[in-house]
Parts: sequence; C-alpha cells; structure tokens
Amino acid sequence: MSNAMSPHPLPIDLPDDFGQTRSASHSVKSDMPPPPDVEPIDHHGPQANRNTQIPHGPVDNIIAVIHFLSRVCGVASASMFGIAMLIICQLVFMRYVLNDSTVWQTEAVIFLMIGATLVGLPYVQLLRGHVNVDLLPLYLKRGARMTLAIVTLSLGMAIAAMFAFYGLELVIEAYEGGWLSETIWAVPLWKPFSALPIGFGLLFLQFFADFLSLITRRSTPFDIRDDAF
Repeated sequence: MSNAMSPHPLPIDLPDDFGQTRSASHSVKSDMPPPPDVEPIDHHGPQANRNTQIPHGPVDNIIAVIHFLSRVCGVASASMFGIAMLIICQLVFMRYVLNDSTVWQTEAVIFLMIGATLVGLPYVQLLRGHVNVDLLPLYLKRGARMTLAIVTLSLGMAIAAMFAFYGLELVIEAYEGGWLSETIWAVPLWKPFSALPIGFGLLFLQFFADFLSLITRRSTPFDIRDDAF
C-alpha cells in the first residue's frame, strides 16, 4: 500500500524503503546471482595471477635465447626435410623420365635426413615431442616428482653433452684426416658429421633451459599440475 501512496511508484516487488536511500542499489544485499551481462570475477584466472608472476631477469633472458635457438633448429630441420623431398623428386624424374644416371642425389638425401633428425632434437624437446611415459610421475607426490624430474633432466644433459663432445671430436678428426665418402661424389665427411655436435649441443642447452625453469619454479615437473593428484 505504501507504493501506491508514493509520488513515484516503485515496482511492487521492491521493499518499501528501497527508494529512501540514494545508493540503495549498492547497499541492499541480495542472495540472487548477478545479471547475465555482468561477468563474475575469476579469482583463479590470469588477472589474479598477474601480481604473482615471477619478474623477468637474467634467467628469463637465458631461457628465451635457448628457446629461440631451438626454434631456429626446428626451422632448419623442416627445411632439410623439404629439400630432401625435392631431391627425391628430382632423382625420380632424372632416372625414370630422362633415363639418366644419378650421382649425388641418394647420398645427399641420406645426409639431409640424418642431419634433420639430429638438428631437430632441441626443437622436439622444446615441444615435449619425445616419447614420454608419465605414469610414474602422475602417481608420485610433489616432492618425489620434483626429484625425479631433476634426475631425469640431469641424465639428459649428461647424455647430450657426451654425444656432443665425441661428435665434435669426430668432426675434428674427419677434417684433419681429410675423410671422404666412398662414393663418386666424395663428400668431405666432416660436413655431415657436424650435425652430431650441433644437434646434441643444442639439445644440451634445451635440457639446461628446462632445468632452470624447473628449479626456479617457472615450470612444473613433467608439466603436470601440482594438484593433479
């Protein structure tokens, strides 16, 4: 009845004292959800984590440079695969269409495919594209999972460093000895052998970048959320 007596009638579903307060719409508490055009505040989204992000520093710069080198290796590896496919097409055309002999094509394709595989190692590690069995890490607790990740990355760095060292030693020996492939093309073997220290050397750097990200809490062990189990 009080709404009918007011000079400015209010809707019948509002309380009588609603129009008496200037900021009533902000002071009245309601258990109703917000209207559809109002987005609720996400307390776990990127806006909430903006203030908790790790500040950029020398470690971030080192990781960014290594990631850039790994992406360059990915582009180089893909280019080598593409060039090998073009050479195969040229080989087929020369041999089966023109009935001409081929001299260098087969050997070039073999060296390009092996080189692309080795040079692409750091890029595949960057994308976590290697074979990964994460059954054990999933069932481990946070501390044990961190320990296993550190041990795994340390072993990866050790193996990559060993292959890079002996690969570089092989390249130097092939260069100083003037080794040539036993074909008509007679390729200096230090050139295709150089893919071994380059690939594993950059793979070592990528493992090192992953190790830095892990121990500085920039990433989680095996990229598994801490609350997964």
